[in-house]
Amino acid sequence: MESKTALKNQGFTLIELLVSLLVISILVSLGYANFRKYAQKQALWAVARQIEGDLRLAQSYAMSGKDASNCDHGTYLYGYQLIKNDNSSYKIRRVCRNPGGGSLTYSDVPPVRYISTGFEIYNNFPPVLFRSVVGGVDSATSINIRRISTTSPYIVINVSLTGTISLSYNE
Repeated sequence: MESKTALKNQGFTLIELLVSLLVISILVSLGYANFRKYAQKQALWAVARQIEGDLRLAQSYAMSGKDASNCDHGTYLYGYQLIKNDNSSYKIRRVCRNPGGGSLTYSDVPPVRYISTGFEIYNNFPPVLFRSVVGGVDSATSINIRRISTTSPYIVINVSLTGTISLSYNE
């Protein structure tokens, strides 16, 4: 026959159950907060990689002389340019030049590119012009991307004079 103390020691008390539920809820809330921060960081990286990919596309178009025959008669392909339309879109355009070093003519390469909702290109950067044949760009440029209405974190895309493209994350 079982004693009274043996029956009394089976199971958990209410206090033990409440403490274990409290510990589990704290761990779940911390895990969710970290996961949310991680997901937002990955979404920001995705936008930066999209712009980086289009910069590399413009660079490869320029280096290969893509659609050079589409320049007007008497002009030659000078390069391809990535230019900001507004805080949420940009475009690539072909740049042709008169042989005498005169005026430039531009023609858009469809489509206009849009970045994901909730993000913005928040600095006004000069158009990034990748020159054909000689390579490189006319001027070094930085493009900043962040979540709308926040100051951090953000990603900076740097384009050097040689045409090297690099990304850096800033908290």
